Amino acid sequence: MTLKKFFSSGHVQLDIIGVGLLVILGLSAWHIARGFTWYSVLPLIFIFYAAFRIVFELTINRANVPTLATGFAGRGKIADILKREASLRMDRGYTVIDLGSGRGELTRHIAKTIPTARVIGIELARIPYLQSSWMQRWLGPKNLSYQRCDFWPYDCSEIDAVVFYLSRPFAERAGEKLYRELKPGGTVISHTFPLLAPWEPVEVVQFRTPFKEVIYVYRKA
Repeated sequence: MTLKKFFSSGHVQLDIIGVGLLVILGLSAWHIARGFTWYSVLPLIFIFYAAFRIVFELTINRANVPTLATGFAGRGKIADILKREASLRMDRGYTVIDLGSGRGELTRHIAKTIPTARVIGIELARIPYLQSSWMQRWLGPKNLSYQRCDFWPYDCSEIDAVVFYLSRPFAERAGEKLYRELKPGGTVISHTFPLLAPWEPVEVVQFRTPFKEVIYVYRKA
């Protein structure tokens, strides 16, 4: 990978955010430990767990699918795009899948924004799948469901829209699969990483949170 490609790939932004959060967590832990009481145990456990998750993403899981959730601003942008796309298909149902739905923050936002759509979260990891399923069971909404399965053999021929926030290799591989399977007019939304040809974005949405983030919108010809 060339230096220019690396700096445009999104890795640097994720690294800066991760290191910044580690610094904040470290300072918080130091401040709490200075005045340690038994009431400090719970916040310290939370801080160490959060730090472990960040280190895991920056090291062991760096080459795999990131498990960090899409931020609030990104969720709003994606849900608004899908709501617009769904409004063009009012004559029939509209089905959205989130590939790698994690704890379900994005799918819940989409399902609430488009109550007439069927929203499916696909997550292979057991713990985030159980978390998202439990939240849906108790808080809804009813048009949302989750499946614990592998995406690669999943049949996408009847899906109207697919959203994901994956690392570059997984995003490119998903793009190849979706170009073969999606029906004409199907929408693909990729957070941060663009898809390879023959995909051509119909829209590129940029916003700051405070780092510049990019959402690529594609439509199957």
